[in-house]
Amino acid sequence: VDSWHIGVPSFGGNKVEGEFLTKLGWGLTALQSGVKRAHLISPVDGALLQELYTRDGSGTMISRDLYDGIRKAQVEDINGIIDLITPLVKEGNLVERPRDNIEKEIHSYYVYTRDDLIIATGQLRRFDDEFAEIGCLVVHPDYQRGGKGDAMLGYLERLCLQDGAKKVFVLSTLTVQFFIERGFKMMGLEVLPEAKREKVDTGRGSKVYMKEIETSQQLNEDELFWDR
Repeated sequence: VDSWHIGVPSFGGNKVEGEFLTKLGWGLTALQSGVKRAHLISPVDGALLQELYTRDGSGTMISRDLYDGIRKAQVEDINGIIDLITPLVKEGNLVERPRDNIEKEIHSYYVYTRDDLIIATGQLRRFDDEFAEIGCLVVHPDYQRGGKGDAMLGYLERLCLQDGAKKVFVLSTLTVQFFIERGFKMMGLEVLPEAKREKVDTGRGSKVYMKEIETSQQLNEDELFWDR
């Protein structure tokens, strides 16, 4: 069985809350018995169709697979990544990344997927001397106000910390305010590691923004003040 649907009353009250928790328990039992996903849906017109035939649905879904989350990119994701970044490349706001380059560096890309659709991506490059670069941070237009960019940035920052990279930088021409509001400060090219500084295209007018990360607690505290 791939999916199981449970009707849930839409009116308020403690009785309904109890019924919701009971049916939530039924859903968990179904998943433990092999069902991939359980859906809790209010009994209103169109709710079932919206839940089944739209990506964001209308109710609550419990899933055994990765329905919504961030993972390392795979070769099969290249088309989705290209579809996502192409509009920004055409506008001149993102450096062009040929398909063969993405394929060679696919191990450094991460994707945020929702029901197998890539809705955000980001690239993480490691350098010596505690440096790491976050690049190609792009969010699908339909999800730009849902905190997906923040989620991807926070995920990549924690990966940097795990790998011992405490100096995280980005090169940007467009999303300046986004990074400033999240603790990055504008710096000169001289702060970059030599391996990166030699490859910077100064003609694009990209500016360097850097953030020093000491602990995961610092990241948790900073995120409380992010303007989402």
